[in-house]
Amino acid sequence: MSVPADAALGGLVLAPRRGRAHATNRAVVFRQAWLLARNDLRQELRDLELVLTAAFFTLVVLVMFALAFAALPAAAQVLAVPGMLWLAVAFVGALTLTRIFDREREADTLRAVLTWPVERVAIYFGKLAVSLLVVVGCGALLMPALALLFPTAGVFFERPLEAIALLVLGCVAYCATGTLFAAGLATASGKNVLLSVILYPLTSPALIFALVSTRALLEGHPQFSTYLGQLAAVDLVVLVLASWLFEPVLVGSQRPHGPSPRARRERARVQAERP
Repeated sequence: MSVPADAALGGLVLAPRRGRAHATNRAVVFRQAWLLARNDLRQELRDLELVLTAAFFTLVVLVMFALAFAALPAAAQVLAVPGMLWLAVAFVGALTLTRIFDREREADTLRAVLTWPVERVAIYFGKLAVSLLVVVGCGALLMPALALLFPTAGVFFERPLEAIALLVLGCVAYCATGTLFAAGLATASGKNVLLSVILYPLTSPALIFALVSTRALLEGHPQFSTYLGQLAAVDLVVLVLASWLFEPVLVGSQRPHGPSPRARRERARVQAERP
């Protein structure tokens, strides 16, 4: 699939790409990211492949947790519920992120995406928004289910705003890191295995902050807001670094193999001059 320079997504013409010296308008970048995310979501709503896979996996994990840990005493539930929640989020997130660039990879259209008249960072935020919606949606199923299975987790119902903020902040840090490396491995062979190997070590700090914050919420710890602020700071650092590194990672993964265009032109010139 090739897209002309004046192509439109969602019925709106995207602003042309300008030189690096020109300061990027943040409103334009986020508008472009929204249009790209909306285009991906429309395709997903037609086949529901990613959503159904993630939802089914979430239900399987919940059934396994219910069978294995339903008889835990209350004191142990405080320790077990945060691990169950974020372990499930990590698995669902890895499943989602390994498929977030599947359409471009299977149709070999990632190079065409790079020719679109959009900022490269808008592609990152568009893919991040799609993966974040899927992971947060699965987390929104996990939290009430865990609260029904384990009485200690009933605080998710008692303090829903704090629980939602915790879920969103934890998923943002996880998906922001995963989307960056999913783009770099979008055309690599065995990318699913490579992404899983890279993803879990790099997202460990975010998962640890999320685990500590979840335990503080379950225990009613007075420093919960401090832990939540630290998790928000992790999100900010990860988003800034990932958006800064996304273009080199994405463009670097799409470099053609073999001689450069200049070398090919020089070779053709030499061959043309031969008698």
